[in-house]
Formats: sequence, C-alpha cells, structure tokens
Amino acid sequence: MDQALPQGLDLEDRSPTVFGWLFALLGSASVLLFWAMGAIGLVTSNGGLIVQLGLDGVWRTLFFAYPFVFVAALLGGIALVALKRDLESIGLVGSPLALAVLYYLALIYLRPV
Repeated sequence: MDQALPQGLDLEDRSPTVFGWLFALLGSASVLLFWAMGAIGLVTSNGGLIVQLGLDGVWRTLFFAYPFVFVAALLGGIALVALKRDLESIGLVGSPLALAVLYYLALIYLRPV
C-alpha cells in the first residue's frame, strides 16, 4: 500500500541530499581529523591523555578502525546514491560520527580502569 506524500515533497529532487551529505561528511571528517592527531600521539607515545588511557586489546583495535569505518561508510553512501536511496545514504555517511560517540561512551562507562 503506497502512502500519500505530503504536498510539495518531491523525492526526485536531490538537492536536500547534497546538504545532508555536506553536514554528514563535515561531522565524520572532523572526527577523522582529530582521530589522526590522537593516532599520531598514541603511536609516538607523546599524546598526553590518549596515551594515559592505556588503550589495549579490543579498545585499541576499535580506535584504529575509525578510518576504515569512515571509508566503508563513504563508499556505501556513494553506492546508495547511485541506487537513488538518498535518505539511507545520508544516514550511512553520518554513521561514523554516531559510532565515534558510542565508542567514547563505551570507553568511559564499560572499560575497566
């Protein structure tokens, strides 16, 4: 059963997709920038608080997985845009930002100190 769309809503208009992608990529890429600074500090053991956290095991693996998650989400978003699934593509491209927040909360509340 098809649901009636609100008047004036055109799913063929892709301009909102551009703005959604812009904001989703801006957030996810900003996290990537700060991730890079933290990764350099962590690898060189000259990073202040990130070194004092003592990330090891799965926590360290999850920390270093962010760029791969970012690239996978970006490629998946491109594929969804090609399939004309615009809303899903925006959600997928913005998901690394949400996953970074979840990682931070898990790091604080779930990791034994």
